[in-house]
Amino acid sequence: MTKLLVSHGRSGQPLTVGPYRLTEARYAPDQQLPRHEHAFPSWTLLLSGSFEEVFSGETLVCTTGSVLTKPSAADHSNRYGPVGAHCLLIAACSSAAGVADVFAEPRMFSAGVIPVVAQRIHREFRSQDSLSGIMLEALLVELTTASARVSSSAHCLSRKRWLNSVHDQLEENFRCPPSLSELAAIHRVHPVYLCQAFRAAFGVNVGEFARAVRFEWAHACLVSGDRSIADIALTAGFSDQAHFSRDFKRRMGMSPRRYRIGSRDGLLPR
Repeated sequence: MTKLLVSHGRSGQPLTVGPYRLTEARYAPDQQLPRHEHAFPSWTLLLSGSFEEVFSGETLVCTTGSVLTKPSAADHSNRYGPVGAHCLLIAACSSAAGVADVFAEPRMFSAGVIPVVAQRIHREFRSQDSLSGIMLEALLVELTTASARVSSSAHCLSRKRWLNSVHDQLEENFRCPPSLSELAAIHRVHPVYLCQAFRAAFGVNVGEFARAVRFEWAHACLVSGDRSIADIALTAGFSDQAHFSRDFKRRMGMSPRRYRIGSRDGLLPR
């Protein structure tokens, strides 16, 4: 374990444990730091006091016992509370720490396993007995693993949300669906990635899904209303009645007119 220095704030007992750098730091009441970046991604455990970190898209407020994680490239400024702040800073200083997916974006953890493990790391950091080195290494790996699991779950949830949004947009606008380029721009992804992710999530490509929604709407109108087949076709977004008839026959094995008659006579499922 090697002692290291930290900038910003008043520090003591800094240590390097494997690929991790630990520093206990205190910040003065109402202290402010201008916009800056750090050399490495990090966890910050707030031991007492409060502070805000202001990023380009959001402000995260850290209260006692919570943990803030952020990537090295996260440009931010700091504002400390009226009693200042006492923090444990844990930087992942090497790819050996296995943190490639842990620090995708700044995040705050006020409960759960990450603050619990961080508190255990602080207690071990302060004890400095003959087993502190191996205990800290084990706890730091545990912290990285827990963060990776949370990050993976958050990524999957985020992915599901934006794909569900694409799904809903196609359902709501099936008559004149947005283009792939428009959908990709809305969700800030590449069109190719959007296609791949949509197929993986729903089993069909974007175009097939939009066509299926259009057909189901037209099918429902055909069997439950009195609108003309030509009107149903045009309202659903088909180019004309012939277009709708070809698609219907391909899917159902008969023309829309024959299907309507059969369903009303009870000869076909509605």
